Amino acid sequence: MISEAHPTVSLHNVAETVSAAWDADGDRLLRVPESVGTELRDDARDRLRHPTNSEVRFVPMTDDAEIEVTLSAAERTEIRVFWGEFQPWQALEINSTPTTLTLRVPDRLADLASDVPTGRFDRRVCRIRFERFTPVAIHDVSGACRPPTADERPGKRYLAYGTSITEGAKASATHLSYVSRVAQNCGYDALNFGCSGSAHCEPALAEYLAGRDDWDVATLALSVNMANAQYITPEFYQRADYFVNTIAEANPEKTIVCVTLFPYFADLTTSGDTARADAFRDALRTVVETTPHDTVSLVDGSDLLSPTELTWDVLHPSDRGMGAIGDALSAHLETVTR
Repeated sequence: MISEAHPTVSLHNVAETVSAAWDADGDRLLRVPESVGTELRDDARDRLRHPTNSEVRFVPMTDDAEIEVTLSAAERTEIRVFWGEFQPWQALEINSTPTTLTLRVPDRLADLASDVPTGRFDRRVCRIRFERFTPVAIHDVSGACRPPTADERPGKRYLAYGTSITEGAKASATHLSYVSRVAQNCGYDALNFGCSGSAHCEPALAEYLAGRDDWDVATLALSVNMANAQYITPEFYQRADYFVNTIAEANPEKTIVCVTLFPYFADLTTSGDTARADAFRDALRTVVETTPHDTVSLVDGSDLLSPTELTWDVLHPSDRGMGAIGDALSAHLETVTR
């Protein structure tokens, strides 16, 4: 997204900005428009007003140009400034008081030999990357810079929907989530629509995602949030069927991968309910088996990681588990993409 207020940068994985409640001079980054959010459950709307996998991107006009970007957050949070694929040594902190970052191409990256491979992004693309925890706003950008061009960023986009696991909860940082791993492995740009605790296959979100024309492949991880809520299996089936087929019907040439429940406490604890978890997996399997769209395939989430690749809550994957999911989904995508 290129906003009228900040035309010299690109706001990635941002659909709209609104005035920030903690500072009216800031433009809060939203992953879906407010018009869509009002049609969702309150908890899903709130999550999609958090900047998971969102970025501010720009390219300095010259290697020695200094660019100032002013940001704030509802409360203290971490951000990471990548240059292309190159990771910073450490995170930076911002809070509700606007903070101005002064950024320029790092000397050694400016001096990098022209034959050194730099991956999906040009090394001069500055990417200010945000975490899932806290709402963020952009206030101002100054200095000689421009948005990245098409040949400076990945040519294809990967859309991901799911729960807190898709958002990257319990990963040490956003760039270690399975969504980031798939994007890295496959050379994609990631669009993350994970909804922590609130991925309930809502029709309004299905219709919004179906109508977007800026993605090439998608994974839909459906949905431990619904298994842990009071949904009965037929109700989950009905909602998942509408969600998957609404997106597939509107995008007949695009690859869509449905992911059943990952292994979690329902499968692994003595007080769990394996039968319920398996019923939800079977329901999504039926959705895929009966869809008229041959672009839709299934991955069994229970095959993607082992119990020791979970964190202590026996629900969310660890960094190692995120890597395992990302690698397995990448391998599947390689076999089904057109």
